[in-house]
Amino acid sequence: MKLKSETLSNVLKILLWVLVGLACADLVSSIMYTASLEAFTAYIYDYYGFIEIVSSVLYYIAAVIYLIWIYCVHLDLKALFPSFARTPGKSLACILIPVYNLFGIPSIYRMIGRWYLDDTNGAKKEGRWNCSLALPLLLFMMLSNGLGRMVNQADELSGSMILILSFVTLILYVIFLILCIQVSRGLHIARLEVFSRQSTDVNADNFEASLAGQPNVTHPL
Repeated sequence: MKLKSETLSNVLKILLWVLVGLACADLVSSIMYTASLEAFTAYIYDYYGFIEIVSSVLYYIAAVIYLIWIYCVHLDLKALFPSFARTPGKSLACILIPVYNLFGIPSIYRMIGRWYLDDTNGAKKEGRWNCSLALPLLLFMMLSNGLGRMVNQADELSGSMILILSFVTLILYVIFLILCIQVSRGLHIARLEVFSRQSTDVNADNFEASLAGQPNVTHPL
C-alpha cells in the first residue's frame, strides 16, 4: 500500500529546508542590521529584499501544501489504524478554526505521537519527537505571530525586535521540518509493520488451510 502523503511529505520537506536556509540568511542579515546599519546598507540591503520576497512566496506555498499534507497524513493513519480517533476533516478544523486551534494544533502531533508509541514497535522514537515538540510548536507560532504584528505596526523598526523575530521564525521552521520528517518516517515504519503482520497472517492461514486439506495418515503398529 502506497502512502497517500508520501509525495507531499517529500515536497513539504524540500520547501521547509529552503525556508530554513532563507531564515538563516535572514537571521544573519538581522544580526548585521543590529550590529552596524552602515555595513547592512552597504553589503546586505540589496539581497535582503530578495530574501524577504522569496520567503513570503514559499511560506504561502508551503502553508497550502501543509494543509493538504496533514489531511493525507490522517487518511494514511485511518488506513493503517482503523480505530485512529481523528478524521482528516477534523484535523483541518484543528488548524483552521481560530481559538480552537490553540488546542487543536498541538493535539494533532500529540495524538500521532501517542499512536506511534502505543501501536507500533519501530516508530517509538518518532512518537516521542511528535509528543515533545507539540507544545513548542504552538508557543513559537504564537511568538512569531505576535512579534510579526508588533514589527508591522511599529513606526520605527528596532534592530533587537527584528533580530528576535528572525530567530523565532528560524526555530519555528526547524520545528515544522522535524515534525514533518518524524511524522512521515513514522508512517513509513507503521506501513511496513502492518504489511508484515498481514503477510504473516496470510501465510499462517495458508499453512492451516494446507494442513486441513491433507488426509489423515494412520501408521501401522
